[in-house]
Amino acid sequence: MRVIRFIIVILLFFGVEQTLAKEPKTAKSTKALYAVGVATSFNDSIAYYTEMQVLNDAELDRKRYLHRRSGYSFQLRDYLVDQGKQDYTCIILFNAKKAKLEKELVKVKNRFSKDNIKLIEIKESEFKFVKPEELNF
Repeated sequence: MRVIRFIIVILLFFGVEQTLAKEPKTAKSTKALYAVGVATSFNDSIAYYTEMQVLNDAELDRKRYLHRRSGYSFQLRDYLVDQGKQDYTCIILFNAKKAKLEKELVKVKNRFSKDNIKLIEIKESEFKFVKPEELNF
């Protein structure tokens, strides 16, 4: 009986050790995505949005969110600060399908127009998203 218990304990130990020793799955996929940045401020009646841009090799995590999406938002915020626009909150909208992102952008534009907020487009020649890993801080 003791030998059987000993063997069971040893097998359990090695089974647990093997499951803990496995490397976690990263579950990140890279693909081209379309993205638009939107910036608004509670202190101003003007909102900014970027032209639709293609993010090549963008990484999606396992929940299909854009990996390091805050880095893209910070890029837009830093651009606006450089232009003298303070206190703007920036978000990034993204989708793998251009038509779906265009539809989402129309909804955002309609929401701003209902609130009498003037929308100004930032051309791609003025501002372009860069992969956050490529930035030097």
